Amino acid sequence: MHTLIKGVRTTDPSTTPAQLDLLLVNAPLRDYSLRPRVNDYTLPVLGTAYIATYAASQGFTVGVLDAEAAGLPIADTVSLINQSAPRWAGFNLLAPTYEISADIVAALDPHIRVVELLADHRNRTGLPGVMWRDPVLGTPVSGGRPGTGYHLAPDIDALPFVDRGYLVHDPYRAEDDRIEANMVGARGCPYDCSFCGAAVSVNPDVTIRVREPSGILGEMHRLRDDQGVTAFRFVDDLFLGARRVIDRMTAAFAAEKVSEWAVWDATGRINVLHRVPDETLDLLAACGLREVALGIESGSERMLAYIDKRITQEMILSVVQRLTIRGIKVKGYRSAG
Repeated sequence: MHTLIKGVRTTDPSTTPAQLDLLLVNAPLRDYSLRPRVNDYTLPVLGTAYIATYAASQGFTVGVLDAEAAGLPIADTVSLINQSAPRWAGFNLLAPTYEISADIVAALDPHIRVVELLADHRNRTGLPGVMWRDPVLGTPVSGGRPGTGYHLAPDIDALPFVDRGYLVHDPYRAEDDRIEANMVGARGCPYDCSFCGAAVSVNPDVTIRVREPSGILGEMHRLRDDQGVTAFRFVDDLFLGARRVIDRMTAAFAAEKVSEWAVWDATGRINVLHRVPDETLDLLAACGLREVALGIESGSERMLAYIDKRITQEMILSVVQRLTIRGIKVKGYRSAG
């Protein structure tokens, strides 16, 4: 199996792994044969690795090809998938990769199934969250019966810890010489920013789920003990995006004395952090919080209102000042365009 395909397991290291049941692919953001990549780090595909981890726990042979992390041209991505000859190929679809993924699928060996199962599935209307094009009308159709939404939102605390063998850059050694890992503390988002695919109005059947602090700390401990990780980045929308989550996590981190052996970063909601008292921010700093990534998106009041961010310029400045005076770094995200 090619070295770029991560996580494939075999019980006997001297033997070739069995045929892949599933190859999960993170398509490149552009065709790197036309313009090579200049950076050497991309965020790990944690969601894809979670799917791979769970599928492997159920007895399937799974691999992950992160073509974006490898800077693969489209033709090379197609070639690798065809060479590995999985029974099924799945794709991590993002707005920038949708067309590229479609081009890759069109060039695959016809024996590799991608969406053919849905074309043959007589009960596909009962499959939640599945969309296809009506062959007669040519219009998009969504599946899902009442009561099937639980398939889209399994118990987050029942899922196994993600197998990092499926990831290219995680854990990794950061510039400060710490070994760093990315983590997910919650799934879903209660907000409705107009530009975001995770907006609650786009995902009405997906319940918001937050992991128990004991599970998060258990994963942190395992990463520390097994791989020497002492820096963590929480990449989900809610870790510092809901007051109830902030209070639970800071209490658990304080009790565990996390700051004595680790630092951590997280994403945060400006409107939520604007409302928390200074004492909460003091506690976050004392618990090892090193950096917060804020979705500032725009400096225009008109644009902020248009995209339904529920923040103002005054709130942005206040939150940045309150964090930085406590030694917490701030990173700002903006919307493309």
